[in-house]
Amino acid sequence: MHPGDVIITPTWSWHDHGKKGADEEGGDESPVIWLDGLDLPSFIHFPVHFNEHYSAARYPATDVDSSPIVFPWRDMLAKLHDAPGSWAAVPYRNSDGREIGRVIGASAERLDKGAESPVRQETSSSVYHVIQGSGWSEIGGKSFSWQRGDTFCIPAWYKYKHVANGEDNGVYLYRFDDKPMLKSLGLLRTQMNGTHTFASLA
Repeated sequence: MHPGDVIITPTWSWHDHGKKGADEEGGDESPVIWLDGLDLPSFIHFPVHFNEHYSAARYPATDVDSSPIVFPWRDMLAKLHDAPGSWAAVPYRNSDGREIGRVIGASAERLDKGAESPVRQETSSSVYHVIQGSGWSEIGGKSFSWQRGDTFCIPAWYKYKHVANGEDNGVYLYRFDDKPMLKSLGLLRTQMNGTHTFASLA
């Protein structure tokens, strides 16, 4: 796990989190903080919400150079740089082109120095995390300032846009949302620059 990486935990797969300490090879004393994107709000009232603990304190694992459930930030950064315009949004996708989850999707956005995103409105709810830079967002007619390390949310069907400060060298935002679930139910509706898009079950 490196700064900015996205790692998914597939259903019915054991997983745990940890960090090597100073007494372990390759470890150190510095803390690690990560953002968990959970589908708990969608399923907390369903009987499918439970967890199962592994028989040992730590799940045995082998180090690997790459994995289909790991999406390195360096790869996403290259895609954002290749995208045209002063604002770009690129979704995280599996190697087969599908969303990285059936309930939760993820994407990253780039705003150049002083740039702003289009005004958007969506039936999906989203959570944003600021990877780099500072700026502000207009959400439902109110302005909210943010900087690196901040996390904020966009409630469903609130109009919003992001603006990068002119002093910084651009902004990078990470986002996760419930678009895949709403799309599969035919409930996803988006509006950007006056153009409406509706999900279809056909």
